[in-house]
Amino acid sequence: MFENPPNAYSRIRGHGSSERAFFEEDTDNDNDIELVVKDDGIGVGNLDKKQGNNGFHYPGEDSYSNSKHHDLEGIEMERIDEDCKVEPSKTSTKDPLDINDVYHGGCCAYLCRSSKAIFLGSRLNILMIFTPFAFFSYNYGWPGEGATFLFSLLAIAPFAERLGFVTEQLASYTNDTLGGLLNASFGNATEMIVSLFALLKGRPNGSEHPEVYRRLVQVSLLGSVLSNLLLVLGSALMVGGRRYQVQTYTKVGTTTSMALLFLAAVSFLLPAVLENTEGMDKNMTQPILDMSRFVSVVLLALYGFFLYFQLITHRHLYEEEDDDDDEEDNVLGFWGSIFWVGVLTVFISFLSEYMVDAIEGTVKRWGVSELFIGAIIIPIVGNAAEHASALIFAYRNKLDITLGVAVGSAVQISIMALPFCVLLGWAIGCPLDLTFSIFEVLSFTLAVMVTAVSLQDGKAHWMIGTTLVFAYVIIAAGFWVQKSDLTSVLPNHLVEPSSP
Repeated sequence: MFENPPNAYSRIRGHGSSERAFFEEDTDNDNDIELVVKDDGIGVGNLDKKQGNNGFHYPGEDSYSNSKHHDLEGIEMERIDEDCKVEPSKTSTKDPLDINDVYHGGCCAYLCRSSKAIFLGSRLNILMIFTPFAFFSYNYGWPGEGATFLFSLLAIAPFAERLGFVTEQLASYTNDTLGGLLNASFGNATEMIVSLFALLKGRPNGSEHPEVYRRLVQVSLLGSVLSNLLLVLGSALMVGGRRYQVQTYTKVGTTTSMALLFLAAVSFLLPAVLENTEGMDKNMTQPILDMSRFVSVVLLALYGFFLYFQLITHRHLYEEEDDDDDEEDNVLGFWGSIFWVGVLTVFISFLSEYMVDAIEGTVKRWGVSELFIGAIIIPIVGNAAEHASALIFAYRNKLDITLGVAVGSAVQISIMALPFCVLLGWAIGCPLDLTFSIFEVLSFTLAVMVTAVSLQDGKAHWMIGTTLVFAYVIIAAGFWVQKSDLTSVLPNHLVEPSSP
């Protein structure tokens, strides 16, 4: 029993948890102090100020220390007051400064454990063996640019997937909403890095055909949206639907995301319509460029409001109930995750540079349209992290997280990544705009419409996923039949007039 009741706000450590318990001040003048313990299975009770022996007692101890901190680690508290209530923990985020478990054994031991988790933690990592081949082919020109592109493409897939794994480890130190945002952001890191190198080559003096690389930025980001909405989400719903007959999700958050995607579709459609307006000079590129930059600023501002909506005012719409059984052990730690994010980003950056530099030679050697490479092949590889995460969460019947990964990533690319690239190109002298061909705009709009109709009632099954995947196959076929001649696929204002 407690011989000396604790002072108000004295803190203790609950059994088997890093959560804190504290004694609240007596506010109702009933001469007791309320013990509030935020830990599953431990109650909330009262300690009488006068008697000091009513409330909790724990085996092996017959007095309570008057010290400010009292360690009850490993001691199971026993409830004896009938008025006690149970108050489960509301959050389970980890303390980034709690390094005792993850970093035990020193720096060398940690590097061995974390390296094993990174490089041996996935069967896809076997493709990392193509990294030295890509380096050799790029620097020595043998066996050619087609091989450089292929080696880089194969090698970048496991690094993108491992970046998703590290991001999940980092996200475990945040709440569900911020964690989903981190997953979507780093899941798009591959496409953004590829776009950065393409922008550098898309400057007027950056390469022999700068318009090729500007188009690569456009179609690779557009293709990433198509891949996320149709292929990633569709295959996830197929996997989840085969295990669960019907899966449910929150409609409000999904409806908001689809509304943003519809606005992005309108934003991409207007420059194409303006270009083909009767009386518009086809060689007047500046008005379209100015409009694209203005629209990009508006879309970025909208994304800022969306973040405020998602993280502050309506955060509950994007939260999942905690399920401790599905939580994976954190093997990297907070600072270790940041370190590995940097390491993997370096590998992805080098491989992206190799891949971008080999695009033109690959198109000539393979006879495949650069639109198909940019809109279909590169996004499939770049979305490896989202694809794996979406499949896993759908299989666990966590469809809200699946939608947050797939649809959230599509929203982020449409109203943040692509507008950001337009403004970044403006800053570095690359005249990138939001003008797409009619086929590309229609593909984007139809993908948004099919996804919105499929997700309108808050329920999903495997047939919806099958429909989305087949829609992606049809659109991919359209990109496949595009000619490899650049002038036949570029918008009118990007086609250089032929000399007389």
